[in-house]
Amino acid sequence: IAVDIAGDKEETKNLLSAAEVPVPKGIILYSDETVQRAIDAVGYPFVIKPIDGNHGKGATTNITSYVQAAKALEAARKYGRNVICEKYITGFDFRVLVVNFKFICAALRTPAAVTGDGQHSIQWLIDETNKDPRRGYGHEKVLTQIKVDGFTQKMLDDKGYSLDTIPAKGELVLVKPTANLSTGGTSTDVTDEVHPVNIFLAERIARIIGLDICGIDIMAADLKSPLNENG
Repeated sequence: IAVDIAGDKEETKNLLSAAEVPVPKGIILYSDETVQRAIDAVGYPFVIKPIDGNHGKGATTNITSYVQAAKALEAARKYGRNVICEKYITGFDFRVLVVNFKFICAALRTPAAVTGDGQHSIQWLIDETNKDPRRGYGHEKVLTQIKVDGFTQKMLDDKGYSLDTIPAKGELVLVKPTANLSTGGTSTDVTDEVHPVNIFLAERIARIIGLDICGIDIMAADLKSPLNENG
């Protein structure tokens, strides 16, 4: 039952919200609706994602115009007719692991990105990054190959870049909107920085949903201060 609940983003949000856990404001757009209701109810900037998606599939973040929203809705509906629209929360992407209702560890997740050297194109930098022996396909290795797709193109278009652009030395160029490891992201251990209030909250979330192994995604400036204080 807990897995079914966790697989339904709306059900999860309703349960957590009723238990005073901070969750982003949002609504569901049903199969026959356009994005206008989300724009009116949630306001820019917002996120659109499939209601029962995972691995960041079909998710578009930081939507700031009607045209973007319409495209995002189309991308999300490839994975399911009903989609969820949520307020876009700025900050860093963390994943907390709770096993048997005890906090185990926390990681800071960084989206797939390349760092410019002032000489080579973004495509070359992606190819070089993919040569890392730790990167494989699917979940066969610690990290995943970075695949250029529509989301990569959108990230570059938004910056006025293309795959042939040569970024400046030291410039970080994000090539995916979400920090999932399955789309080429990386992770850094931040277990020792988590505030006791956040540890308590994570353990409570696992109990509310009923998961004995529970991964919790948190968007925040950091985990050093209580989540109900840092937005």
